[in-house]
Amino acid sequence: MTRQPVFDEAATAASARVALYAFPARAWKRDEYAALQDAVPALAVVSEPGAEAGWAGDSVDAMADRYAHAIASREQAKRRPIALFGYSVGALVALEVARRLRERFDIAWVGTVDIAAYPQMRAALAGALPLEAAEREPLDAALRQWMARSAMRGLWQETLDRMARPQHDMFLREVVRAYGAALPADGPAAGSQEHTLWSRVNCLRLGIAHAAADEAPAPVRWWMSQELSASPGVRTEGVEVIAGSDHVGVLADRALHAAVLRELEGVETEERRAGVRI
Repeated sequence: MTRQPVFDEAATAASARVALYAFPARAWKRDEYAALQDAVPALAVVSEPGAEAGWAGDSVDAMADRYAHAIASREQAKRRPIALFGYSVGALVALEVARRLRERFDIAWVGTVDIAAYPQMRAALAGALPLEAAEREPLDAALRQWMARSAMRGLWQETLDRMARPQHDMFLREVVRAYGAALPADGPAAGSQEHTLWSRVNCLRLGIAHAAADEAPAPVRWWMSQELSASPGVRTEGVEVIAGSDHVGVLADRALHAAVLRELEGVETEERRAGVRI
């Protein structure tokens, strides 16, 4: 059965002059946008609550297909500009939703936050040497032992099954080897060490696996936390860095809220100058 996205929005969002749809990094976790939604009443968060199992084996393109269809159904009679916004993997989803909607709707802009790490990760994996059998076998054995005692083994298996070999090797090196006997097995409760690790790993899987097109589907507004901007190899040309922010807290930063409001107001101003009633 196809999952149906949920739209979490203020009562006034449906009548806003410019539609603004946001996509979380973790498809079910709409509260990532709680602070931004308080600051930007037009914001509608597109999510899939309770869909962790589906997200474990999902792809950026499949999510974009579902969300674009749902947004098109909502917007087809409104004839208003649409802005799209995404954080981390959600930014990749936002760009792909724009690609699917641009022929039928006026996509004013796409806002991305902390998307920059994925191209570097893809490049690093492309140049990484595969694990030798002598190195792989004990790591595979440790992984099997850990999963045998994990209450999240089904989610982990879905995620691992979707990884290409280079990414699976990275997981063995940077998770199984790095954690060793300390690999968490405290279960699927939100906020547990294991659930947090799994959701982070699956975000990385989704982002690394998605080969984004070189051509942007609409004007893009690039934002980045100061923490990510300081990472080796990250390019910041044309990017607005949110001073003092880290990756986890950037969505709650007032400077980002002000920037989003400024971009929405810019669309409204341009539409008025063009004589379009919005």
